[in-house]
Amino acid sequence: MLNRLKGILYDGVLFLATKGIRRKTSKKLLIVKTDEIGDFILWRNFLQEMVSAERFHNYEIHFCGNKSWRNLFETFDQSNVQQTYWLEKIKFKKNLFYRFQFLHAIYLQGFSLVINPIFSRDKRNDDSIVRSANSPHTIGMYANRESLHSYEEGYDKNIYTELFQYPAKPIFEFYRNQYFTEFITGKVSQVTNTIVPIHQLPPPPSQVPEKYLVIFPGSRNKTRTWPIENFVTVANHLFIQYQFTAVICGAAGDSVYTKDFCLQYRHPTIDLTGKTTLIEMLTLLQNAQCLLSVDTGSVHLAACVGCTVFGIFNGSQYKRFAPYPKNMAPNFYAIYPDEVENELANADLVRQKYEFVVAVPYSSVTPEKVILSAYQHFNKK
Repeated sequence: MLNRLKGILYDGVLFLATKGIRRKTSKKLLIVKTDEIGDFILWRNFLQEMVSAERFHNYEIHFCGNKSWRNLFETFDQSNVQQTYWLEKIKFKKNLFYRFQFLHAIYLQGFSLVINPIFSRDKRNDDSIVRSANSPHTIGMYANRESLHSYEEGYDKNIYTELFQYPAKPIFEFYRNQYFTEFITGKVSQVTNTIVPIHQLPPPPSQVPEKYLVIFPGSRNKTRTWPIENFVTVANHLFIQYQFTAVICGAAGDSVYTKDFCLQYRHPTIDLTGKTTLIEMLTLLQNAQCLLSVDTGSVHLAACVGCTVFGIFNGSQYKRFAPYPKNMAPNFYAIYPDEVENELANADLVRQKYEFVVAVPYSSVTPEKVILSAYQHFNKK
């Protein structure tokens, strides 16, 4: 009931935001990409191909993104667009006046075309922004229905004038983005990986040693965590065996996890929790021996700079975000619980059981299994 009432309230704000005199519709394109860091990393290399397509010749290009990865966009991608709008997603959800202002600003621009390249579309976020643009032509994907409430079925029926669908599942998100880009541009994409321009990264911080691993012990999602003692066990092994200093990272909100790790760990550590921008984080990862993390955006940041990844996964959305194809990230190790790994060999079972989020605890992955992956990687000839 509460969600229904919120939906009615948001619809009312959207209705008010799309009233008033606005600029005359011109050759102006808005691209809406407001999902999370990992989603952006798996898409960003396609932006240049999209905006340079012949069909958008002489278009003014505007971009609406998630403020959480603004630092990445402005470093690597700003030159592809003329104007940007940065969404604070939590504020957009909780502050109705901010929500109205943001949607009204989009409405006033008079966009002639809107593209939404998000597969897991959201009525209250990206789809609301697309609707507020009130454009005569809108392009998107047939959406992932996993998190859609029953009472929201059909809400997007009249939002998009053109929809792309790729029915084969499972499919790695990078390739879904590639096919969508080709649908938009009418040309075969030349993008083959998520690698960022390494030469644009700053030098690493002076306090990090020559040999170190990066550890992300936290997660915004409390169900997507791995016991701190497991992180400690693996870090102990990597220090004793290879002398890798532990560099602890995360957002300021991860401090409850990072402090717990530092209290339990007895070897040298460098705690950079809340002290790095995303660009500085890429530099750290690019120079690290490896990353140890659960299934968060950090694994995608590491992959885009060629860092070895030891990622803890539970089988959720298998092959959509992990494991990475070996041709893209040869040193990306997605580590699953034994019982899940046994089932992943069955393609039919994967489609039936692991297409969406599953409730298997991440703690089902043992630290010994991660240590074995590290041993096989660092001792291979």
